[in-house]
Amino acid sequence: MGAAAAVAGVALAAPGQAAIMALQDDQLPNLSGSALEHRMDLLKSSGTTVTRVDILWRNVAATRPAIGSDPADPAYDWSRYDQIIRGLVVRDITPMLTYYWTPAWASGTGERNAAPRVADAAAFAAAIARRYNGTWPDGIGGTLPLVRRLEIWNEPNIATFWYPQCRRQGGRYVMESARHYSALVAAAYPQVKAVSPTSIVTGGVTGPVGGSVCDKADSSVGTITFAKEMVRQRVPIDAWSTHLYPIGSPRQAYFVPSWKTLPQITGLVDRLRPGAPIYVTETGYHTSYNRYHRYFVSEAQQAAWLDQTAQVAKTYPRVEVAVWFNLQDNPFWTGGLVRRDGSRKPAWARFVARATAIARPATWAP
Repeated sequence: MGAAAAVAGVALAAPGQAAIMALQDDQLPNLSGSALEHRMDLLKSSGTTVTRVDILWRNVAATRPAIGSDPADPAYDWSRYDQIIRGLVVRDITPMLTYYWTPAWASGTGERNAAPRVADAAAFAAAIARRYNGTWPDGIGGTLPLVRRLEIWNEPNIATFWYPQCRRQGGRYVMESARHYSALVAAAYPQVKAVSPTSIVTGGVTGPVGGSVCDKADSSVGTITFAKEMVRQRVPIDAWSTHLYPIGSPRQAYFVPSWKTLPQITGLVDRLRPGAPIYVTETGYHTSYNRYHRYFVSEAQQAAWLDQTAQVAKTYPRVEVAVWFNLQDNPFWTGGLVRRDGSRKPAWARFVARATAIARPATWAP
């Protein structure tokens, strides 16, 4: 599908608009009832007007649906996500949706990080888009909100979320994930558009990986290498998503991927869809050593570099949103604005100031 087709029906933010500073809370999908409502209140108090929500496919569809693209199929349990999306919109927070964690029935191995069967994963994208296209009955006399931004998967270039990354062929390993993921986006795109024509289908969603060395099944694939394969496959997208965790300040970190190397990504994205917006759907700095990040900074440095992140994002007109990950620390992730005990780090106040200083464009309103 060509770039012209990808543009059809999609209204994007005007160029020159400063990037929205957004915040994600990865605990939303793990809560329900009043606990979830209180958590969304905390998110609202940060000043964020946009957030990213993980739809855990494995939890929504524990068993195979008869018709995967039909959100009314009895195999699906949307109750938690209906509460999340209604709750965010009531609080004037625009949700961006992403989905991952493969159900046991949708792969050959049954593991949650297994590369999904393309037909199954594309059908689920269509089910999400249809349920949240603004016309689906909410069961209480109204309709569920419209959610326009849907990311296809999370960090498909990292084995934690997509396995295998490389496949043995003869006496060597060859890259597998980018080709397989490209097939998923190509299959999901027309299905999403068919049920929600104004949806912005976002591809890439690449994790922060520099070089690519395919010497085993769980080797990670570099951001640039991954994007080049998607270009080769001519994958249809409306927007590109990438994750940035710089080692060093946002202004000075020079490795791929970082803020300074975004033009390399932008050039490749333009070969898929000229002028497509860039969403930085994860960024941040950790304040202690943890399982996933050995690099960390002091809490004071985190606050200062959050300010720099907002400043640097503004210098890239194509970047429409920068999502700080995460709201609160946990044992595996210490990049939060709030400590595990609920107390606020210095970066909290910096985020509130930055988030409330930037007006959300009308094209991002819930």
